Amino acid sequence: MQLLIADSGSTKTEWTFIEDRIVVHSVFTEGINPNQADADSIAAMLHKSDLRKYRADKIHFYGAGCGSDRGKTVLSEAISAIYPSAKTEVETDIIGAARALSAGEKSIVGILGTGASSCVFDGSKILEQRPSLGFILGDEGSGAVLGKMFIRKLLYGDLPDALLKSFHSEFPIDKDAIIKRVYRDPYPNRFLAAFGEFIGRHRNQASVNEVIRENFTGFIRSHLSGYKGAKEMPIRLTGSIAFHFREELNGLLRWNGFQEAECVQSPMEGLVRFHTR
Repeated sequence: MQLLIADSGSTKTEWTFIEDRIVVHSVFTEGINPNQADADSIAAMLHKSDLRKYRADKIHFYGAGCGSDRGKTVLSEAISAIYPSAKTEVETDIIGAARALSAGEKSIVGILGTGASSCVFDGSKILEQRPSLGFILGDEGSGAVLGKMFIRKLLYGDLPDALLKSFHSEFPIDKDAIIKRVYRDPYPNRFLAAFGEFIGRHRNQASVNEVIRENFTGFIRSHLSGYKGAKEMPIRLTGSIAFHFREELNGLLRWNGFQEAECVQSPMEGLVRFHTR
């Protein structure tokens, strides 16, 4: 039997094909969110990918926007256009992270990538959850909010001249273009999160470090502090922001009395273990 596991964030989707408990292929496509696209447009994108080269009998898809019946239906219909005879399970990205990272014990599990979400998982089910609200209402700790905070400082002129020069040499974009990308173009969360790499390279500058700390402080206050007994529980996080900024994050966790977080860039390795054991 050919097993296919998909982990989808707002920016990219990783598809891993498994045969006889061995990973045989990996394919990457753009991120998929049923709140931002319908089944036909998702299916059209998948048809253009390399997925059609490989067979799949059973599919486990984990992604943002898949918590509602509508979201599950949209994804199931899109995947069926590529694999009409496969049995498909669609779950939220936080369920995927929990299955991949919890190690069978009660813990706080979170995703800090383009967006952010978290839950308390007891090893088999979610006990409590703080939802992903998008970068306008929430998503504290995410790449989109990190980029939003940085761009706000940039547009207000609150960054050093040398840093501004470095930014504009790498991103030849002015205020009007930024406003258009955020308020009028599709996927503003991806646009804002794309500044994360630049922020990481300049993390030692005081003004940039302030943005990083403010972003993670928001995650601690809005997510972790909302769980009863949070300071006694292990914290396990996945996502590019959690992984690449884990030193700053764990410093703030220690300062606020929490356990340090175990941070991995992708939950896929854990999901493969979960579905093949």
